[in-house]
Amino acid sequence: MIDDLKNLFFLLQNKRNYGHVKIGVGSHIIDSTFDGAGTEIGKDCYIQRSKFAKDVIVKDRCVIFDSSFDNSSAVYPGCSVSNVKFGAYSYVNESSSMGDVIVGRFSSLGPQFVCGYGEHPTGFVTTSPVMYSTRGQCRTSFAEKDLFTEHQQTTIGNDVWMGARVFVRDGVKIGDGALVAAGAVVTKDVAPFAIVGGVPAEVIRYRFPEEMIAQLLEIQWWNWDEDKLREAQPHLAQPDVNSFLEWVKKTKC
Repeated sequence: MIDDLKNLFFLLQNKRNYGHVKIGVGSHIIDSTFDGAGTEIGKDCYIQRSKFAKDVIVKDRCVIFDSSFDNSSAVYPGCSVSNVKFGAYSYVNESSSMGDVIVGRFSSLGPQFVCGYGEHPTGFVTTSPVMYSTRGQCRTSFAEKDLFTEHQQTTIGNDVWMGARVFVRDGVKIGDGALVAAGAVVTKDVAPFAIVGGVPAEVIRYRFPEEMIAQLLEIQWWNWDEDKLREAQPHLAQPDVNSFLEWVKKTKC
């Protein structure tokens, strides 16, 4: 009965504040903005201080704080997202947890992706934050000031694909076009168009020859506008990179 009343209250509040957005039963939206049409929020979500462009999809049971989502980005069920910026056409799959991350355009993050839980010092006598942090993780602290940087921003480039159950250490930069194998633990920066895997993740190979990678990074097709992307689609969704590069040169994109 109490849950039914709470859901009714949230439903009425959502209709009053965000009547142009499709919001599922049980979702609670606070201090957020929705620009453009087509965005959908699933059931039992909690969203606070976040910004949504058009055609964004947030599936059921997601918790989102202080984040922004560009056009046609998506968050799948059961994700926890805090202080994350999503580029257009990027998504994170279900049961993922991420904080303090910038995600480029056209990137695909697999299920159970983890990033943003913070760091502990390995060179101190103790690894317990009770001794070096004022954040009060255990409701108390012996430190009068912060003695260690616990969180750093992580950057995931454009057109990146991560497999399932990938862990990325805080502060890492993953380059454009990179692939991260399922189950990898990424502890250091990943070069553009590298394929990495393992624990810790190491380079397996590069997707294309060095000269091709340089050309793709110069072209930056992922930043093209929607009309140009639609024109380029047949040339992007095929395995002949030289053919795509010739088309770009011919059309002067």
